[in-house]
Amino acid sequence: MRLLCSIAAVGMLQPSLLVAGGVQFNRDIRPILSDHCFTCHGPDVKARKAKLRLDLPGGELKEVVERITSHDADEVMPPPETNKPLTGVQIEKLKRWMAEGAKYQKHWAFEPLSLEGVGSSIDEIVEKGLKERGMNLAPEANAEVLVRRVALDLTGLPPEKKFASYEEAVDELLASPHFGEHLAVGWMDAARYADTNGYFGDKPRQMWLWRDWVINAFNANMPFDQFTVEQLAGDLLPNATVAQRIATGFNRNHMANNESGSIDEEFRTEYVVDRVDTTMTTWLGLTAGCAQCHDHKFDPISQREFYQLFAFFNNVPEQGVIKQENPPPLMEVPSTEQQRELVELGAKAKEAAKAFDPVQAMLKPKIAEWEKHADETVPKLPSPAVLHVDFNGQMSAGMKAEGTTVVFERGIRDEAAKFDATQHVEGRVNGFDADRAWSIGLWVNAEGSLSCPLSLIEPEGNRRGLELIWQKGRVQVNLVHRWGASAIEVSTVEALSQKAWHQVVVSYDGTQKAAGLRVFFDGEPTTLEVRRDTLNGSIANDEPLRIGRRDSGLGFYGKIDELRIVPRALDGKAAGEWFWAERIRGIVEMDAAKRVTAEREILLDYYIDHFADASEQTVRGRMKAAQQKEKEVREAVPTVLVMQEMEKPRTAHVLERGQYDKPLEAVEAGVPVAVAEWPADAPRNRLGFARWLVSAQNPLTPRVAVNRLWQQCFGEGLVRTPNDFGSQGEAPTHPELLDFLAAKFRESGWDVKAMLKMIVMSKTYRQSSVMRDANDPQNRLLARGPSGRLSAEMLRDQALVLSGLLVPKIGGPSVKPFQPPGLWEAVSYNGEETYVPDTGDGLWRRSLYTYVKRQSPHPMLLTFDGPTREKCLVRRSSTNTPLQALMLLNDETFLKAAEALAKRSEGQGDRLVWMFKTAMRREPDAEERRLLERLLQRRGSWTVVAHAILNLDEVITKR
Repeated sequence: MRLLCSIAAVGMLQPSLLVAGGVQFNRDIRPILSDHCFTCHGPDVKARKAKLRLDLPGGELKEVVERITSHDADEVMPPPETNKPLTGVQIEKLKRWMAEGAKYQKHWAFEPLSLEGVGSSIDEIVEKGLKERGMNLAPEANAEVLVRRVALDLTGLPPEKKFASYEEAVDELLASPHFGEHLAVGWMDAARYADTNGYFGDKPRQMWLWRDWVINAFNANMPFDQFTVEQLAGDLLPNATVAQRIATGFNRNHMANNESGSIDEEFRTEYVVDRVDTTMTTWLGLTAGCAQCHDHKFDPISQREFYQLFAFFNNVPEQGVIKQENPPPLMEVPSTEQQRELVELGAKAKEAAKAFDPVQAMLKPKIAEWEKHADETVPKLPSPAVLHVDFNGQMSAGMKAEGTTVVFERGIRDEAAKFDATQHVEGRVNGFDADRAWSIGLWVNAEGSLSCPLSLIEPEGNRRGLELIWQKGRVQVNLVHRWGASAIEVSTVEALSQKAWHQVVVSYDGTQKAAGLRVFFDGEPTTLEVRRDTLNGSIANDEPLRIGRRDSGLGFYGKIDELRIVPRALDGKAAGEWFWAERIRGIVEMDAAKRVTAEREILLDYYIDHFADASEQTVRGRMKAAQQKEKEVREAVPTVLVMQEMEKPRTAHVLERGQYDKPLEAVEAGVPVAVAEWPADAPRNRLGFARWLVSAQNPLTPRVAVNRLWQQCFGEGLVRTPNDFGSQGEAPTHPELLDFLAAKFRESGWDVKAMLKMIVMSKTYRQSSVMRDANDPQNRLLARGPSGRLSAEMLRDQALVLSGLLVPKIGGPSVKPFQPPGLWEAVSYNGEETYVPDTGDGLWRRSLYTYVKRQSPHPMLLTFDGPTREKCLVRRSSTNTPLQALMLLNDETFLKAAEALAKRSEGQGDRLVWMFKTAMRREPDAEERRLLERLLQRRGSWTVVAHAILNLDEVITKR
């Protein structure tokens, strides 16, 4: 037998610390066994030693006493090397418990709910506990302080009006549309909501419709059991509505990987595991993830039961390595206006297409005949060409491949070269003088954000020469005599799309001026941003022309075709003719049967634009305009990721050590029996599971739910480990109160607003938050009201409200308020992502609408302990750091808010008093007024005074 316990001198025991009235297993013994014994003598059968199990009755306890009190280092338990000794008090508790019959109890969180003997109100239960310790409730808080407190707790915003009574304030706040917004923030943390997929690419996704569903559900006071069922299984409800399917986005909020080389099944398994962890944490407060690799070491959840839970979430038709930014299954959710537009535009597009059909039929033989002689009518290619590289499956014009083998794929004319930055093509160009006029044209189909399709430049030293850089779709052209000192550097303002063919033509007149440089995209001139115009000297060098490479550090990703160099500058007309000459010739020369739809459309458009009569051009134009308009409206329809069942369910297996590729026995969907039995009439799917969570037999869900509501109001739950209601979590500070609230919640029909009103109307909540007893610094006894720094969202939203900047619109797509530049570039691959702040209303929306990029969350929210939304989180930390003070003093949003608050104070009589009272709902005392007036005299700025007020402790703290 090995028992993970440790010896301590019994003589050190302090009898006064023992609980009077007998030892209780859950209260006094389970925490000791869980910390010291369950690792070797608990639920995990594979880790269990000496066949002794101490989490259930039936073990040989006589020997336990002998081993924990032994002085023999070879006998004492736990062994000294574990370094987890028991105190004398703990040993005495164990001995006393054994002497009293060693009565076990079911873990408190799994005990049935009962109102018997727990009291009839929050205050009765709390006051009873205080009186047992010779204490009483604190006096009620000041009326203005209390109204501000409850407004922040129920809406996340400060109050903006006077109320006739406190209860009227509570009722109005519960009815406010901002109530749902505030409650949604915590739920978004639990659901790991974000606007990007996370992992390597962290590309954008659309999930804001699910966020809006949550807001609306809280505002409508949807019963929590219905709230649960619709999010976990809304798609399985009979005749599921659009809203019920949107609700299931809860379990599609997990991260999704698009990194090439990742193993599809590995990540698909990870998504399912994440759903299990998130669901169990959110609704049951259990660390079920510990059972992914083995039986849980502390709680009665076996590895088999984990994969039975896994089976509920294993049937989504999804991939582990995603190919779309919004990975299916997903649904389009057009607005009423969009639905109407799509119907109308679809009808118009069909009508226009029908009108064009006979015209197209008539044109078909004409086009076929024209193609035979197209070379005579299509614009000529520019000549003479000092270099023409067409690739066509082999190197041409004296060029040779360097690096790994060049791959050839279909291009604009025959084949193109495909590059992945590990190879390039190079060669000498006869007849090309970089210091004279020239034009370079090439077709690119680029991927990635930063690469070099073409260069003729020295890799070191002065870096003399010329180069073309692809940067997020923009083309940068550098002509260099001496890098950084004598050069022309320009970049196009317009950007080309990735993964599509485009022609780029660069034309230079040899004048050593940026004005002599022009860039054309697909035959059209671009706007150039001149970054440097100091060229004074030759750009000629002895380097070869490199296609697909600048130097060892910058290769090209994508395909290149039809490179041509002409020894003269070109105007817009010549550049346009060059584009059409290559594009149309490439299609005409192609086998007609191999043309894709886009190529057939380009050929048709070209013929109609150049050779058809006016009536034919008009009919075609109407059809294309109608199709384009319908396409624009359809692309604007929002989508949302949803849950969906496969027609043929996957078989779930226990996975050895949790490894995706090591399946063991097959399992059917099921639940941990220690929590609650499965309802006899429930289907074995997600719908049945959701109903099990809120069934009358399940005592854990209501306990977890009311604990989170209590945490919202008091800053801490009655169970201060809301993610762990198991043996390793903290026991409730007021177990009777937790059960009272949980039973009332379920009896009320899971009424969230009624429960919150019960909490905030209590004398316990309405107490002054001034500390009276230094022996209870964390307010575990509830002898004072709640207080604490405002959350990240509340801090920013309060500043917007006080300044009058807040745009109170409810719902809609995420927005991008101010943030420092360069953050996205620092974390995205090749710096390809750039954060562009919104303009107008998007700067002043509530913080829960702020765009969440998992690799780079908004710095203000992150600084004030906001999550990255990578994993489920049911309780944020609350810290106080110097960086937070710097954020409040320097962040652009808070500076703008201070400026707006100062402006609002104009014409308000005593401006200083007005601003102070607006922020704190009281007038400044004499000393506060003197200090602020002194600041105004020193700085001469009302904005500075407003800024100081917004940074006061009383403003950033709930009291």
